[in-house]
Amino acid sequence: MRKPVNILVVDDRDENLLALEAVLSDPGYRIVRARSGREALKEVLDQDFALILLDVQMPGVDGYETAVLIRERQRSRQTPIIFLTANDFGSQHVFRGYTVGAVDYLVKPVAPDVLRSKVAVFVELFNKQEALRIAQEELESRVAERTRELASANVALSAEIDERVRIEQDRVSLLRREQSARLEAEAANRLKDEFLATLSHELRTPLNAIMGWAHVLGQSAGDRPTVQRAAEVIRQNASAQAQLIEDILDVSRIVGGRLVLDARPVPMRRVIEDAIDALAPASAAKNIQIDRRLLDGVEVFGDRDRLQQIVWNLVSNALKFTPKGGRVEVELTDEDGDAAVRVSDTGIGIPADVLPFVFDRFRQADSSMSRRHSGLGLGMAIVRHLVELHGGTVSAESEGAGKGATFWLRLPKGVGAVPTTEVVEARSEPQHESQGDLEHLNGVHVLIVEDDTDSRNVLALLLQKLGALVEAVPSAREAVDRVTHRRPDVLVSDIGMPEEDGYSLIRRVREMPADAAKKLPAIALTAYARRQDADAAIGAGFDCHLPKPVTPADLIKAIKKVVL
Repeated sequence: MRKPVNILVVDDRDENLLALEAVLSDPGYRIVRARSGREALKEVLDQDFALILLDVQMPGVDGYETAVLIRERQRSRQTPIIFLTANDFGSQHVFRGYTVGAVDYLVKPVAPDVLRSKVAVFVELFNKQEALRIAQEELESRVAERTRELASANVALSAEIDERVRIEQDRVSLLRREQSARLEAEAANRLKDEFLATLSHELRTPLNAIMGWAHVLGQSAGDRPTVQRAAEVIRQNASAQAQLIEDILDVSRIVGGRLVLDARPVPMRRVIEDAIDALAPASAAKNIQIDRRLLDGVEVFGDRDRLQQIVWNLVSNALKFTPKGGRVEVELTDEDGDAAVRVSDTGIGIPADVLPFVFDRFRQADSSMSRRHSGLGLGMAIVRHLVELHGGTVSAESEGAGKGATFWLRLPKGVGAVPTTEVVEARSEPQHESQGDLEHLNGVHVLIVEDDTDSRNVLALLLQKLGALVEAVPSAREAVDRVTHRRPDVLVSDIGMPEEDGYSLIRRVREMPADAAKKLPAIALTAYARRQDADAAIGAGFDCHLPKPVTPADLIKAIKKVVL
């Protein structure tokens, strides 16, 4: 049986030490506590550790100073250190932590699964290093024994030399295999992210054509009910597909720890009302009454878009599982200084054996081929993670099948409940406008560059109907030729195209002498929808980045913004 490895936990608060010890409860770990930097240094002098979890803010010797002293000792110089802090001081403090030798810098509260996962990686690395060290010691012992035998007997000298060479080659081969495995794991992680981005692109591109043609179809061939119905069905399916994509990408961000919040004071009543209003068509279609009892003045510190996504998911879930003519209640109260939201319905209820898993990813009460309700089983898992990021809790209750369900949401109201960091784009519900609602582009010369024939045609037709002068080409090469001979008022280009992509196109345009005199407004209209994709488009020279599928109103607004 493998001996438990030592993990040093350093924090000046006993409750934090207890919490970390509970999270890291494992037969394979031996947790050693230290309540100060000095105690930590004493423990490091006495024994070796696989990992040190080190608080930053401590009286006397703080975490940074402790890390420097640990690194000065030869025996502990390579021991991994993870900094834990309840205060997000910004990138300078994070950089300082890495400067003094930390391998990671985490801001409390840390999700238990994330902490356990990180600790497990370093424990596994320590175990491998120990195994390698023991193997090395055994190897050295064997070599020493053989050398003594050779010194006394002076027999088979050449064979012994060959054996030692072989052992050394095995050791080098082992090290190379370990390095290769690490590089393969890193490559696999990159491939996962690239796969998700490509998946998003391949699904969004046809969605753009569907939504555009749906708009044109809804405004053409008179007012025939069948045509209007077809347009509405296309819109609904396109919107549902886009939401599935956003759910998948949200889960990817959650698993990768990349989902962060733009936190600020948010009035909860307005958030809830906006979410319910967005679901009004769905409730009307099933004749479901939504009762609201919302207290004024309840404000939380969080990301408004993500808070609305939480409420939208909860109310949408209630509508989904409530039969026609049912009722949904949404209540907002102030309980012990927290914002409390209750969403209850008269729907099909939740079986007792499913209730404990209702917030797990991909978990559904009915997963059979004949199930009545669609979906990937991601909505409630996303809700739970977003709520936890806001420092809150969410729970579900049900008396059983056919007796409805109640979801309870509690969010702290205090400022500083969540960190303010890089903003992740939140989803938005698509709005469908009629031809009369859209602004016109009378006389605006638009050059469209899109390799997908359907998307190119529908964009051209849409903009022509709004009075624009449109040229549409399928490649960057033809676009450069058009810009050279007849400069448009605005360029709308795809990014992912064969032979030459949109980045190369905009760079060539920006290098033209005419562009130096008067910059050509340019919009990137692409199915690559990640934040880094938007940054890359702007960095290449585009003035605006629009992710597919795009609504006609958003496209027109962007054209007017860059042209005027």
